[in-house]
Amino acid sequence: MSETEQQSESQCVSCGIKVAAMNAAAFDCPECGTEIHRCPTCRKQSNLYECPDCGFRGP
Repeated sequence: MSETEQQSESQCVSCGIKVAAMNAAAFDCPECGTEIHRCPTCRKQSNLYECPDCGFRGP
């Protein structure tokens, strides 16, 4: 799958909304390296997130 296709299917791990064409954060999980996406609202509110692969939790 291309990077563009992955971005269009990406969802915020905190609230579940699609983050394509948003100023979303994309970063690797500190524990397992899985790419995590967060929407601007959840980042601003410091909502907790959980890695879908390893279960790591962060603010």
